[in-house]
Amino acid sequence: MKILHLSSYDFGGAGMAAYRLHCNLRRAGFTSRMLVAQKREADDDVLQVGVDAPSSRLGTFLSKARLKFCSDQDYYFQDQTRSLLAQPGRILEKVGFTPDLIVVHWVSNFVSAADVRTLSLSCGAPVIWYLLDMAPLTGGCHYAWDCTGYFDACGSCRALRSINCYDRSNEIWREKAEALEGIEVAVASGSGWLDRQARNSSLFRGREVRKVLLSVDPEVFCPCPKRDARQELGLPQDKKVLFFGNQGLGLKRKGMAELIEALRLLSLDPSFDVGSMVVAVAGSLPADFELPLPFKGLGFLKGDRMLALAYQAADVFVCPSIEDSGPMMINESIMCGTPVVAFEMGVAPDLVQPGRTGYRARLGDSADLARGIRELLALAPGEAAVMSARCRELGLELLHPDRQVDAFRDLMLAVDNRRQATRGGQP
Repeated sequence: MKILHLSSYDFGGAGMAAYRLHCNLRRAGFTSRMLVAQKREADDDVLQVGVDAPSSRLGTFLSKARLKFCSDQDYYFQDQTRSLLAQPGRILEKVGFTPDLIVVHWVSNFVSAADVRTLSLSCGAPVIWYLLDMAPLTGGCHYAWDCTGYFDACGSCRALRSINCYDRSNEIWREKAEALEGIEVAVASGSGWLDRQARNSSLFRGREVRKVLLSVDPEVFCPCPKRDARQELGLPQDKKVLFFGNQGLGLKRKGMAELIEALRLLSLDPSFDVGSMVVAVAGSLPADFELPLPFKGLGFLKGDRMLALAYQAADVFVCPSIEDSGPMMINESIMCGTPVVAFEMGVAPDLVQPGRTGYRARLGDSADLARGIRELLALAPGEAAVMSARCRELGLELLHPDRQVDAFRDLMLAVDNRRQATRGGQP
């Protein structure tokens, strides 16, 4: 089977998730190629087709300006009708084959739903839309919070601060609905959280929807002696290490305010030994960055190996996201054998099993998040070793690349069966 992937990038969180699936399917014997707007991987099967013209750059700038000044940035609203493909029907000439399946990943500011329709009809291939956030389900929002407008046809959009039921979000929703009409589309959701959202979405209601967790390379993300990992990262050997990734200190949805409050509560707890632990923070930090507990900045961790070292060095990984479809860092931590403390959000309900692989705190409850951190850091060495082994076991069971390929193969078979049923059994 020949598979074509569409993704804005082959790097970053969503882009790397797309690239990993492409590589997994290729290793499994499929012919797989990616079309991206921006490319970093030295892979001949990843083809950059973005249009780097002044008009394109101006359009991107204006789109980002509207996002910043004309919408509530917590929703990350974007005009999902934007496209860099001048002639989407001719893109297959660059690919070099006629795909049997089109997999759409995170494609904002690259490919529109209308482009996907054109490609699907031009080659007769069904589409699997791999959800990494809510953008495909809505009239513009990547994160809808508690808004249920996407259950219907959007409009009166909170992100746009609109009371008009026929606003731009409704226009985008209608353009998407028209593009999806009459083509075979199935949904792969990267978490159970997204899976439920997809089933409620008016755009994908009645379509085939399957949960397909994002895979993690078990050879790179694996347990290793903490001493070795800490020595390479410059972390103390005689302290408990709590790790988290700085993925945007100013983003409300990443829960930084809730995490800082949790750490403040721990610092005030007389039963908690502040001097026995250190918080390891990945990512670039401002010069005035502070935490209520001792911390060490790890800087930007370039590449999977360096990121894996951080999980391997840590006793606990904390994910404070309060509105998220993932994040993939939970998957990576579990595969490394590092227990996770997270809010009841995103992929946490799939992977963070209370008392077995970590602690799930009540959504937005900083005191409960602090309680989980304290409990996991207080585990005796033997208890911590058992929990670590359970994390690794669960990672191999649910997140191995072979598991992702098998789930995708099953979904492809379900799509083919639906197509044949629609055609009355004709091949």
